[in-house]
Amino acid sequence: MPNRIDIWFVRESRSRWCFPSMLPRTNKLILNKFFLPRQELGISASKSGGFTLIELMVTLAIAAILLTIGIPSFRDLMIKSRLSGQVQEFFGTLNFARSEAIKRGNFVSVCKSADGSQCGGNWSDGWIVFANNDNDSPASRDNIGGANEEPLLRVFPALPSNYTLNANTNFTNYITYDRFGMANNMGTFVFCANSDESKARAIILTRTRPRIAAAGGSEIGNCENP
Repeated sequence: MPNRIDIWFVRESRSRWCFPSMLPRTNKLILNKFFLPRQELGISASKSGGFTLIELMVTLAIAAILLTIGIPSFRDLMIKSRLSGQVQEFFGTLNFARSEAIKRGNFVSVCKSADGSQCGGNWSDGWIVFANNDNDSPASRDNIGGANEEPLLRVFPALPSNYTLNANTNFTNYITYDRFGMANNMGTFVFCANSDESKARAIILTRTRPRIAAAGGSEIGNCENP
């Protein structure tokens, strides 16, 4: 960047100088070129940019404090959001099984399933919904691959790592709805993250309809055995 600015003046008389725009076109007598340093015009010769070391250190310190405060809150928010989504999904599963039992006029079961085809494993491994035509107890999907195979209605995958789904002893393996939409038992399902009971979410089942318990309520026992 040049260290001077070229400014043109017009001499109107021996004692007066002015910019060309200040004179009528006919009065511009002599045009002189003056070279004025930028410093005399109050303009810096170089453009300053960036941060000083102190400013950078202060900025980093403030950012570190904000991250220390914000990250745990954000993590808790993500866990609560994911648990809420899992509860809603399982709640929808139970309502679907109930409505299918009424529509088909037959038994429909929800059971834990590790392979997405037959009952077994843990609830956290996933679950399936199927037409339990012979009303097995405990529920079992029969004749898989055969002519009388019990229809598989829906399949749900395993929960993410560190998330669990457990039921009390009434629903250790399955729940079955009859053609009137009545459940075979009453009990509780609990969703947890990292075995943290303070954030646990539960679904309470009666003979008729399931309901979602209030977060952190007294209806939630513990994550392993609700």
